Amino acid sequence: FTVVEEEDYPKELANAINQKKESSFRLTYSDGESLYIAVGYGVQPTGGYSISVNELYLTDNSIVVNTELKGPEKGENAGAEQSFPYIVIRTEYLENPVVFQ
Repeated sequence: FTVVEEEDYPKELANAINQKKESSFRLTYSDGESLYIAVGYGVQPTGGYSISVNELYLTDNSIVVNTELKGPEKGENAGAEQSFPYIVIRTEYLENPVVFQ
């Protein structure tokens, strides 16, 4: 799998993320070649947040993804602006349903 930046995923997915980013969300999108899995954590009080992918694996009948929101590092200047942390993962296209943990 690959974590992708906004310029590297379809515009339709970017639009869906923009509409949902103020709340937590879990989305999947396929363009027939790749499967995109997006996870957002809603509005946070400052910047400096990151998201780790703890697990991404295939079972007999599903794709399991487990992500975790990590807060700003101690001493990091996270700013006073709200942020909307999310991650987009691209993997090969599979028809299996995605299970979020």
